[in-house]
Amino acid sequence: MKVIDISRHNGDVDFRQVRASGVEAVMLRSSWGHFVEDLRFRENVRKCNDAGLPYGLYHYSYALNESEMMREADGLIALARRFSPRMPVAIDMEDADGYKERNGTLYNKALNTEICRYTCQKIEEAGFYPMVYANLDWFRNKLILSELDRYDLWLAQWNVNGPSLPCGMWQYTSSGSVPGENEEGGQDIQWINPYVTVQVVRGVGRRNIYYVRNAVISGTVIAELSPGESLPVDLISAT
Repeated sequence: MKVIDISRHNGDVDFRQVRASGVEAVMLRSSWGHFVEDLRFRENVRKCNDAGLPYGLYHYSYALNESEMMREADGLIALARRFSPRMPVAIDMEDADGYKERNGTLYNKALNTEICRYTCQKIEEAGFYPMVYANLDWFRNKLILSELDRYDLWLAQWNVNGPSLPCGMWQYTSSGSVPGENEEGGQDIQWINPYVTVQVVRGVGRRNIYYVRNAVISGTVIAELSPGESLPVDLISAT
């Protein structure tokens, strides 16, 4: 089954074109943190329904403790109950912006595993199919897989001929595209005083907006900037 994942970063997606290209289902980012709904989530749900494309949900976790873990799980399940996905509901365990590392939980296997286990348990209890998304390094070094063997994995592993772990879904590229997708990313960032300010030089996409990725901006992970705008950031974890 050919599945793509979609978030606000993909812009205004024509899901009818996506379906016509051979895509059979979509995983939609529903939310992140504890708790922020993806700005295009409801629009993407509506368009998937109009196009007859089944969809699942995934939540990008920032949980560092039990209280945040429970708040995130509650929010995710509330969205799942409202929108009734036919594909899996996943917890996305990454640290693209270094948040977990800075807060000392990146290598806390017991905590990371419990966040996944608890969330998947609650998803299953709510009547949906749970899944854990992470890359190979996370599954090998930051989670205790034996404690998650009840649940399917959604493995991100690129530039290989096949997944290195048994998994329910394999994400084999981070740069693929299909007809109907209109990613509103950008290029040509100018760094002014490295790791202090980012400024947009040129935007890409219909709305000419640059999405700043892998930056921590006053606790917010993603920001929208138009060409010529700048803003201070606390950390850049990728070029």
